[in-house]
Amino acid sequence: MINGEVVQIQEVLQRAKQGRTLPFHCRGADGRLYYVKGHDAGRRSLVAEWLASSMAAAFGLPVAEFRIVEVPEAMQYLGIPDFADLGTGFAFGSVAQENVMDLTFPNVPKVPALLRRDVAVFDWWVRNEDRTLTELGGNVNLLWDIVQRELVVIDYNLAFDDTFNEAQFRAGHVFAADWNDVYQDFLARPAYELRMQQALHRFDDACDKMPDEWLELGPGVPALFTPDDARLILERVALADFWNRP
Repeated sequence: MINGEVVQIQEVLQRAKQGRTLPFHCRGADGRLYYVKGHDAGRRSLVAEWLASSMAAAFGLPVAEFRIVEVPEAMQYLGIPDFADLGTGFAFGSVAQENVMDLTFPNVPKVPALLRRDVAVFDWWVRNEDRTLTELGGNVNLLWDIVQRELVVIDYNLAFDDTFNEAQFRAGHVFAADWNDVYQDFLARPAYELRMQQALHRFDDACDKMPDEWLELGPGVPALFTPDDARLILERVALADFWNRP
């Protein structure tokens, strides 16, 4: 791992009560608050989160700032509730956002149309089906800044899904209607393809900054999901049928 931006965790405040992975709310040595996903999230989830978040930033999405964080071994002796689920060592930290709430269905039209399209296209690219929202509810994994009236993108732990269902994506994604607009726009597609190819230039750098230990299930035991698997999914953009519906 080549990373000079690892943030040391100094305090574990509490565990979140929402979210699929129930991240830990922590304070870093830089004074900022983070939502931290560690041992309980699983190696595959951490790799997917780091690589997809890195690609999202390179693609130009307003993704919440994120860092590799490190939980000191000494913390395991402090009696922190559920600490085994966090664990020691390297973890994924997302900077806690102020003045935000989960994006609600009535607020969807407030998100600029171009940004809605960007999010939908990017999720299609990284095979992220975990961003659903209808008038009946869902699991949107998007935040709405109620002061700035801006969207904040979070949570890519289920990206690069090998069970990705295109039909379900088109039916349930929060910005499904905007995806349909892109699909029918033959001028927009080449522009998006260029943005994806440009983002891919940052992929190797993202891999270099990721902890080596995430690539092993145990000493000498390689992980079942690797950056090469993620790269193969991302390189689909060069295929003629990338935009095709099944």
